[in-house]
Amino acid sequence: MMLLKLPFKLIALPVALAVTVAQWAGVFLTSFAGAVFYILSGLCFLIAVLGYLMGIHTGTEAVRMLVIGFVVFALPAAAGWLIGKIALR
Repeated sequence: MMLLKLPFKLIALPVALAVTVAQWAGVFLTSFAGAVFYILSGLCFLIAVLGYLMGIHTGTEAVRMLVIGFVVFALPAAAGWLIGKIALR
């Protein structure tokens, strides 16, 4: 029985290695993009709050910028969740 399973295991090994390397690349790119996106979302937050406090922006403009900052903040988390789902399948 083991002689029958061995060829299938040898065929599946490169596929498993390719999936593992793709997962590592996805985690690296997600982490790097997350750092950049967290900086951008922080800038959006600061600009929205300071612009509203200094009277440069109205309340609706500040809320729009806060929503944009939140979406930019949430994108790396969504990508990480997606990579986790792909890796567990």
